[in-house]
Amino acid sequence: MIDLLIKNAKVADGSGKEPYNADIAVEGGKIVSIAADIKADAAVKIDAQNRNVTPGFIDVHRHEDIVVFDESYGEVQLRQGITSTISGNCGLSIAPLPKKYRKDILNYLKPIMGLLDEDKDFEMFSDYMRTLENIKLPLNFGMHAGADTIHLAVKGFSDEKLNRDEISEFHRYLQDALESGAFGVSLGIAYMPEILYSIEDFAQVLAPLHSKDIPLVTHMRGEGNLLYDAVKEVIEIAQKLNIPLHISHYKCLGKKNWGHLLEKTTLLIEKARSSGTKVTIDVYPWTAGASQLAQILPIEFLEGGLAKTAERLKDKEMRQKCKEILSSPQKDFENQIDLIGWENIMITSAQKEKNKNFIGKRMSEIAQETGKDPFDAAFDLLSEEDCNVSMVNFIASKEDIDTILKYPYSIIISDSIYPSSGMPHPRRYGTYPLILSEFVRDRKVLSLPLAVHKMTKAPADIFNIKNKGLIKEGYDADIVIFDLNKIKNNADYMKPASFGEGFDYVIAGGQIAVKDDVFLKTKTGKVLKRK
Repeated sequence: MIDLLIKNAKVADGSGKEPYNADIAVEGGKIVSIAADIKADAAVKIDAQNRNVTPGFIDVHRHEDIVVFDESYGEVQLRQGITSTISGNCGLSIAPLPKKYRKDILNYLKPIMGLLDEDKDFEMFSDYMRTLENIKLPLNFGMHAGADTIHLAVKGFSDEKLNRDEISEFHRYLQDALESGAFGVSLGIAYMPEILYSIEDFAQVLAPLHSKDIPLVTHMRGEGNLLYDAVKEVIEIAQKLNIPLHISHYKCLGKKNWGHLLEKTTLLIEKARSSGTKVTIDVYPWTAGASQLAQILPIEFLEGGLAKTAERLKDKEMRQKCKEILSSPQKDFENQIDLIGWENIMITSAQKEKNKNFIGKRMSEIAQETGKDPFDAAFDLLSEEDCNVSMVNFIASKEDIDTILKYPYSIIISDSIYPSSGMPHPRRYGTYPLILSEFVRDRKVLSLPLAVHKMTKAPADIFNIKNKGLIKEGYDADIVIFDLNKIKNNADYMKPASFGEGFDYVIAGGQIAVKDDVFLKTKTGKVLKRK
């Protein structure tokens, strides 16, 4: 008797090819047979008549480094068909976390990842991976090594360049992460301290990657006025190191740049690809991003860590200087105030009771309510909260998103973040229901086979995730069953924590983890590692 038999499946197998009809037999967590009419006794039988059957979705861009330890972890992912994830993105991983800089690093990561329990201790990346292996996971979980965090582990928030000994220490941390199974090395060039790096600096600290088939996964220096130069920069870094490049959450920021700038930067990517450099990109299907509110500030205001940033914003002269800088376009950082305006920045978290009523409001509204200049309203909020404030920023156009989704080298991600309080971005709950309902069924931006490919086999190929991403004999039995006509996204910016609907079954490691949109709390997940 086999464990599971799925009958009458309409299989979109992850390859991008047209769906076909078949039965699927599962035994020991693996797909053991795919055939027209399988005759076998099974402990569980599912009749998938009139339903689509696909591989489990692979979200390679989430920030779940800390939330993976929560008891509730897994429902948000599995209830939208996600069976595998990768965290440690945008240069930000929870490890390494040496005692010397632990407090500063955790404070910096709090608006992105939330709070870490005091009993969790990860001096090295390998310590973190060993801790993961000692817990039971509801879905598969992998990691990138964050270069920002590694720098902070070596030197903290000092704005001085790494010396020779410190570069060696950086290499030691990096090598430990690679040997522990990190899928790639992520950069956060828009963030401190990497925003101070030159191309040569990156080449030095990332030297252990040279000519290895380990992808550089990068949040670029700019995504608006600086987009062209930012794309050029990361391509040059990858070419210097002779390694694959994967660009995170590719988009074009600011209405004046929509459409035309994307065409120019995409030509850079395609030229690099035609010359032999492996370049791929990912995209989320939302016109708003999410980050720390402090990321609107000039570089010099971020140096030394968020505590010093808050101090600077309390100083009248420094505050006036900051206003002057943010009142015009800039060349060394992406000035979001100039590009999108205060009306497109919505506050999603605050810690102090007096500021919690600002959650869900635009900065332009908050300024009007408080009778303050928008700059002062934002600076007061940041300084009072020690910069522990998150935002949703409305930055991109739907037309650009459609265009990026159609690129043959793009994949789909959520970029879910986990601030310690407040409202999440709806992409945490609704990304995959949104893709299936709006972009596939309703607007037909992508065909179902192509969308499934971009959520399964394509990310597995880019990051060399073995035995995932296909409905294929010998592959892991991570499977999603749904009727496309019944898929519904319920998450939006004002009601973000809303689950999607229409997932009949989500099977993780051969066991049913979701049935009729109900999470069953299975623990079949594995710690994924680069082979």
